[in-house]
Amino acid sequence: MGVFSKIFGKSSSDLNTQKITIVSTNDSFDPIEYDRYNNKKIKEFENRYDLGTVEGINSIPISEAERYPDGGKSVVYMPEQILNRLATRYKNDGNYDLAIACLKKANELYSHSFYGYTRNDYERLVDFYVLAGRFNEAREEHKKLDQEIGTWEDELKRLQSYIDDNDNWETKEDYQKRVIDPYLEQSYDRECYYWLLENLPRIAPKSFNSYRRMKNKNSENFNKILEEISKTGNSIDNIKFWD
Repeated sequence: MGVFSKIFGKSSSDLNTQKITIVSTNDSFDPIEYDRYNNKKIKEFENRYDLGTVEGINSIPISEAERYPDGGKSVVYMPEQILNRLATRYKNDGNYDLAIACLKKANELYSHSFYGYTRNDYERLVDFYVLAGRFNEAREEHKKLDQEIGTWEDELKRLQSYIDDNDNWETKEDYQKRVIDPYLEQSYDRECYYWLLENLPRIAPKSFNSYRRMKNKNSENFNKILEEISKTGNSIDNIKFWD
């Protein structure tokens, strides 16, 4: 989850590409001017580079992430945010080469940005590799991120370590049950889904969310998937996609 998640509780990729609605208690805030300024800065970035080719995207220098050492007037026109939104558009158009190029460049820029990013932001590149059917590259990138950044579970456990069990709000055990345990379950579900996409694509659901709904309902189609998995000599409890 990215910098926007701290404000809106959602991934930055879920935000509308053009219009951002801001609730402000400042009477002088002008949403029209806010959008105008953001779009102007976005256009300036788009005009500096050829964002329609892999070569053009690759040519974006690290210095782009350092143009706004104070965070600028808005996160919306940060280069890594522009590239993430562009990656979504390319993915929706089925152009995974350009989508992946955008996310690879965004990953390079994150650590140089004024804004903070988490492992989940970096992991989006892995997800796109999987969707593109480039499974070995997904595994390689996933492993590299584990080594260089740490896992998302590591980040959650660091947050857990700050909890004071003497506070009335939440204990470490509560946090484990509320946040970490559901994450671990979801993480394994994702590993199983990615395994299906690689090994049994004919029966894999169209999306990870569809797979989770099917699994949680223990539907007839999910049980058919279990039967097909067993024919490969595996079971739902021992599937491994990551190295």
